[in-house]
Order: sequence, then C-alpha cells, then structure tokens
Amino acid sequence: MAAANPLACILWLLFLSYSFLPSVSSADELSLVIGESASLQLSPSLIVEKSPGSKPGTNVKCDRVHIHGFPRLKHLSKFANSIKVKVSYVNPSGRPPSVEICFHSNLSLGIGMCPQGQWERLTEGLWVGSMSPFGHKLLDIRMGAASSGSLHVFLDEEFYLFRVVFLVLGITMMTLASCLSKSLVFYYSGAMSVGVLLVILVILFQGMKLLPTGRKSSLAIFLYSCFVGVGFFLLDYVPKLLRSLLAEIGISEDFHNPLAIFPLVFLVIAGAWLGYWIIRKLVLTEDGSIDIGVSHFVAWSIRIVASVMILQSSEDHLFAVEALVAGIFVSSALKKLSNPKVIRRVYKLCRLEREFEKSLDPYASQIDESYVSRPFTRSPRTPLQGSISKSSGRLSDSGNFFSSFHSTPERRNFSKDEWEKFTRATTRKALEGLVSSPDFNKWAVANADRITLAPKKEAQDHQRRWFRWL
Repeated sequence: MAAANPLACILWLLFLSYSFLPSVSSADELSLVIGESASLQLSPSLIVEKSPGSKPGTNVKCDRVHIHGFPRLKHLSKFANSIKVKVSYVNPSGRPPSVEICFHSNLSLGIGMCPQGQWERLTEGLWVGSMSPFGHKLLDIRMGAASSGSLHVFLDEEFYLFRVVFLVLGITMMTLASCLSKSLVFYYSGAMSVGVLLVILVILFQGMKLLPTGRKSSLAIFLYSCFVGVGFFLLDYVPKLLRSLLAEIGISEDFHNPLAIFPLVFLVIAGAWLGYWIIRKLVLTEDGSIDIGVSHFVAWSIRIVASVMILQSSEDHLFAVEALVAGIFVSSALKKLSNPKVIRRVYKLCRLEREFEKSLDPYASQIDESYVSRPFTRSPRTPLQGSISKSSGRLSDSGNFFSSFHSTPERRNFSKDEWEKFTRATTRKALEGLVSSPDFNKWAVANADRITLAPKKEAQDHQRRWFRWL
C-alpha cells in the first residue's frame, strides 16, 4: 500500500498535466487549433510512393493537417460539444480531382500511409468527420500525382442538448434504480404501457398479413395497389358512413366524438390487462411481494442503461468515463442523503441549533430558557428517541428509566447482547407454548396454503453487501 500511494499520485499528476497541456505545433506543419484557427486552404504537394490502396507503381500527392483540441480541465463546459471537420474543393476547374481522406490519431504512421480501409472519398465535393473538442487528430489528404487543385479545411463546433439530457437522466436513473426496482407502481405502469404498444402492434401485424406484399407477380402488385387505393378511399368514406348511420339511429352529432373514443379506451384497457397479467405471473410472488431476483435484475438493468446514457453524454471517451465515475459517486451521495435516518439527524441538529440561538438571546422569555436548559437525553429502549420527560425532575444520567407502574421486584440492567439473548429466549419459549396448543395446530392445518416463510434478513444483507456503494 505504501508503494501504491506514490504511484497513484504520479499517475494523477500526469493526468492533470495532460489535461492542462496546451496545444503545441511545430512551425513547418499545417495545424488547426480549435477555438483559435478555424479554417485553412492547402494544395497537397508531398510525393509519396507505395501508399496503401493506390495502384502499384503510381505516386500520389499527400499532405497532413494536425487538429488540436481544448485542454480538458480548462473547458469543462464544452463536454457536450462536438467538432465537425469538413473538407471541400476550392473552385474546381473542370472535372474535380479524386481526393481521399484519412482521419486518424496514430502519430506513428507516415504521411499517406494509412491502411487501405481507412481512406474515404469526397462525396459530391465534400467530406465531413466528427471529433472530440479535447482530442488531437490527424487529417491525411491524398490525390493523384497528375491532379492539381486546392482544398478548404474548416472546423465547426456544435452543441448537442441531448448529451446534457443523457447525463442528467443517467445520473437520475442510477440514483433511483434501487427504489424503482422495489416499486409496484413502476412495474405496473411500465408493463401496462408496453402491453398497450404490444396490442397495437399485434393488430397492425394481423392487418399487414392480409396484404400480398410477399409475392412478386404482377397480379399481386395489382391487388396490393388496389388495396391501398381502396384503403385511402375508405379512410374518407367510412367516417361519413358511420356519422350518417349514427344520425339515422338518433344519436346527435355532438355525441359522435365521445363515442369514437370508446374503441380506443377498450384498446388501452386490453393492453393494460396484458401488462397486469405479465406482472402477476412473472414479477410477483405468491404472497404479493416483488421477487428478490427480479428486483435485483431490474435494478442492475436500470444501472446499465444509465451507464450507457452517461457514456453517450460526451464525444470524448476519457471525459465520458470521468462523467460515469462522477455519476456513480453523485448517485451514491444522493442516495445516502435521502436516507430517512440522515434527514432526521439533520433535522435534530437544526432544531438544537435554533434552541441554542434562542438561549443566547438576552430578550428570550424565561419559559424558553427553562425549556432549553433541560437536558436532551436519548433512550435506546423507547420508540421516541430524544424525548424530554414531562416531570419537573431532571432525567437520570445513566439513561435507564424503570417503570413506576409495573411491579418489578428484581430490577437488572441489561447490556445490548444480553437483551437480544433474553428477547430471543422468551420469544422462543412463547412460540413453543403456542405451537404445542391444539387450537394452533388446527388453525395451521386449515391455513397451510397461506403460511409462507419470509427470507432471512441476514441473507438479504449478504446479497446487497457486495454492491452497497451503488
């Protein structure tokens, strides 16, 4: 551990120096710096032999452009941005030359030596590629040795709102994954929504099966076109026919729209029933509680989806991984802060602070001073912890409050372990007396199908102990 700490510090310092490292370029290379120089014009002139993908024995003219990004820690607000690199012809005379682009980040490759599969041609005189605003990319350009012409390379920075939405939504889902996996409302609402979509898709699929789309004969094509034409005609004719029929029956025109809503409502109810049936069969146990295995699977599925959303929140891979780690810590902190015990503790501390401020007020009433001056003790055996005795006497410093109503000839102070052993022994003795009674045996035989054993709390805690930090 002593040797690991200096190594971790060195790696962290290297990461910080890499993040703060400015964009440096030599004087003889073509370069673009994001935020400083946005465009340049060039004419490839370097003759390269045996470039991968070119015809054997032919030479090509190549050139390379270095594109430098922002330092990460100085421009954190640009995590959702993306840089579009565009290459286009500049006033081509006659037929434009055949130009190929290789966009990579391998500094060890020579100019024009990209593998054959990485070269891309300009489409209609334009090529577009994307990169991270914090990265360092190389743009290799090549054309035939007999070709001539100028190319325009320019950068365009774009902001994507969906990346911010992915980041916020991913952290929220990661925070609420444990709660959602234990919520019946989440299961029923999600399953019912999916059920409605499934019913609609089944109806559409059954309707599409009636169309002869799988045949290629002229008769099938003619029938298909006839069905489409008749369908468009019926879409306009059937509503008018239904309105006229309803009018003949005696239903007023104001009631037509409410009546048309009922088939849609029945469709939604059918889908909701399908989702409800799926939940009852696959998610819930016999006693109506959520199955533990299903709950763990759903929780981890939500966490995986949230992690993928956070990783998609930035074009920069290193920044996306850092956002994922930060999201895990933020979700863990929010989950701990939302714990009811923490909230009660903060509330008590705030109340004590207010009472202390009142005690310092010289104009406070004597009643408030007497109330604040009372000691604030906590009893581990009473349900109302921190409650103040109503009697005028001061509370005992030992924290033991014996009953004055019950007759307790032999009083004894129990420690925590002794109290648990005593409680377990008396409970076991009472249960043995209950089970030995004939009335309980009759009741157990009559209700054997309703008796279930709940899982041990220790087993549940052991399963969750591995991933408590999530």
